[in-house]
Amino acid sequence: MADLRPVTCCFSGYRIEKMPFRNEDCPAARELFAALDAAVAEAAADGCTRFLSGMSTGFDLWAAEAVLRARAALPVQLLCAVPFDGQADRFPLEWKRRFNRCLLAADKVYALSRSYHAGCFAARNRFMVDASSRLICYYDGRSGGTAQTVHMAEQSGLKIVNLADGQMSLL
Repeated sequence: MADLRPVTCCFSGYRIEKMPFRNEDCPAARELFAALDAAVAEAAADGCTRFLSGMSTGFDLWAAEAVLRARAALPVQLLCAVPFDGQADRFPLEWKRRFNRCLLAADKVYALSRSYHAGCFAARNRFMVDASSRLICYYDGRSGGTAQTVHMAEQSGLKIVNLADGQMSLL
């Protein structure tokens, strides 16, 4: 079986509640979306064809949507790593719709657990890092799942592209 890590990129970032903005039409959000589009295009230019999203609200779904936009012009695939069946059941309606649109458009969906359990998000993060050679993230130093994923990526030698670095001047 071929090792697909060299052509796989994963994403990690904060859920919408932890982002420094709530309105997706504000300048900081628009800047982040443009940076996501550019990071996906750059990764594709470097040979990444597979993009793996953890499918949580906020950064994960924005990243999945960026891959779907890129797919119109680039030979890229969206892969969804769903930590447990029913992940989106408690999402607000608009996020649930976005989640479902991305799942339906995905080239591959990995359902990692039949139900929620302690550690299922950490297992999803480990799965994504182990499958990838690059991480595109939004990480500003706060503890939590994104910090855990960035640390795993550092230990595993992934190339890390942190979009929060370019955002600090906008906040």
